[in-house]
Amino acid sequence: MKIGLQPAQPFSGVRASSALLRAIAATLLACGSYPLHAGATLVLSPDGATVYDTVNGVNWLANADLAATNRFGLPVCPAPGAQPCVNPSGSMNYTSAAAWVAAMNAANYLGHNNWQIPTTPLIDKNCGKTGPTGASFGFGCTAGSLASLYNALGFQSPNTAAPIPNNTVGPFSNLQPYLYWSASTGTSASIGNATFSFATGWQGANTLPNFLYLLPMIPGKLSGTPTATGTALQVNSGGQTVYDPMTDITWVANANLAAANPFGLPLCTSPTSPALCVAQDGAMTWASATQFLANMSSAAYLGQTNWQAPTIDSSCPGYNCGGTKNPMGNLFYDQLGFSSGMSAVSVPDVAADPFHNLQPYLYWSCVAAAVQDACETAGPADNFEESYSFGSGFQGTDLLANDLYVTAYYVGPAPTASDPVISGAENAAGGSATIAPNTWVEIDGTNLAPAGDTRVWQASDFVNGEMPTELDGVSVTVNGTPAYIFYISPTQVNILTSPGTVPSSVAIELTNNGAVSAPFIVPTQSVSPSFFCFNGGPYVAAEHANYSLLGPATLYPGLTTPAKPEETVLLFANGFGVTSVPVVSGSETQSGTLSPLPVITIGGIEATVAFAGLIAPGEYQFNVTVPASLANGDQPITATYGGASTQAGTLITVHQ
Repeated sequence: MKIGLQPAQPFSGVRASSALLRAIAATLLACGSYPLHAGATLVLSPDGATVYDTVNGVNWLANADLAATNRFGLPVCPAPGAQPCVNPSGSMNYTSAAAWVAAMNAANYLGHNNWQIPTTPLIDKNCGKTGPTGASFGFGCTAGSLASLYNALGFQSPNTAAPIPNNTVGPFSNLQPYLYWSASTGTSASIGNATFSFATGWQGANTLPNFLYLLPMIPGKLSGTPTATGTALQVNSGGQTVYDPMTDITWVANANLAAANPFGLPLCTSPTSPALCVAQDGAMTWASATQFLANMSSAAYLGQTNWQAPTIDSSCPGYNCGGTKNPMGNLFYDQLGFSSGMSAVSVPDVAADPFHNLQPYLYWSCVAAAVQDACETAGPADNFEESYSFGSGFQGTDLLANDLYVTAYYVGPAPTASDPVISGAENAAGGSATIAPNTWVEIDGTNLAPAGDTRVWQASDFVNGEMPTELDGVSVTVNGTPAYIFYISPTQVNILTSPGTVPSSVAIELTNNGAVSAPFIVPTQSVSPSFFCFNGGPYVAAEHANYSLLGPATLYPGLTTPAKPEETVLLFANGFGVTSVPVVSGSETQSGTLSPLPVITIGGIEATVAFAGLIAPGEYQFNVTVPASLANGDQPITATYGGASTQAGTLITVHQ
């Protein structure tokens, strides 16, 4: 049958229902946009992907947290062993940052293979401080690439580049995804106080003139409050304090109280003026934090006169330290349920024109004499590398094991062409960066199709029963072989790769009416298994044997119902490789079974698979019996085939 459906319907299975097709469409056709503007010395490229720095002659990533959405093949942390990985938020340690940039270059991202981590010179006469080895740090730096960028965007220390809106995290409000002061000294008094990050769960240390946040506390339980039962956090009457029975500490519920009530401290006009002050966003130096706590106690805030900063035991490692040794860590790990590398607050897509997704946290940098120079092998000290904070404009150094954000630039002139640019390619159903033959693939980028041209293939696009390899002048080759074009738009194109064997990596090239993109390199395997999902996830696209939709009743009210134990259900998938009937390249019909059958587990129990095979171009159907012993509720589901597994987090709903 011809696969000519409306834009919400990517393709038809031989017998998949129209509602199911709409669900799969949501997976394949997701895309987005953002406003584009340019600053005085920062010029957004025509495709919106890079920002040209006219002063330093480099092209920055416009998405300042690209790693959160494009890992370039690196796994999500935690990864087995010590291999480089990326946290879901986009943060990573320095080794992973270097590996991520190397992977960008291997992919020839945006047509360039000279991306680099931003650089910082060891000596910058404008920095406010000089370290024991003579290296510059502190506020006011200008020579480093990130410092130059912070200044070019018009920010002034100690202000954050990305204010965080009011938020709620458990019983706390206004928690900042940044560093918080403790009253404890670091491993030595010379390096300042121990601090804790609610952006990653890292316990480290910071110099006392830095600007961090403060979470005031009182040892013990407030008199007159109800007796604590269990170990969970207890919100006291009025909601202004929270008691942690695990550490016997009472916390202020407003985790950035100073932004709303500075208790007599003036607003900072610079990092050093007035000497004691609170920044506009609520951050402050340790000296100001000490005075802030004294003023809280003098004012008998909430009837209490013993407000303090929490402590951190010097024996705590960088991550996973809680309990009484690290009361803030206890909140993060044990009470709020976060894990190392996670941010306690989801940072919105903060626009700092012409950039977006700028994170109000630390970014990795590397040592080099000039902005356009390559990173030097040695860091500023053993096991350390340069960093820069867009939370305050502070330049410093960080342990290589810490998790910071990373952006990149390449040296060269500003792009001027309107040629198509591929910024990403992935399995269209599961998001894997590894693709396979006869697999639905999503290509993202800019200028991928004529302006305003957004459509899927129609019956008229098929010639002699073959799928189209071109729509409105848009075509794609994978390893030099034409792919089949299902959907086009200026920012997203969906293709079906041709069958046949492929090398371990291939080049994807897209042509838009004669203009050809730079090759985009992606890894390949013989299989790239994934489930199609309703609305992009987490529920797998599935049907009952009578072809009605399977899912929780709330998913599509009146249409979806859960599976029953011992019921045979139909699942739909992508990227499972060759079948018993060879696929004819371009044919609008595909069939054949998989051998051996995939291993499918539901709720950790292996299910019986009665059928697994192709029913339409690139669309696999599995007939699976739901295990009898499953409990009611959402159950994780995984299919494993050819040494690879479907994407994590997929669910199927079961109910007796």
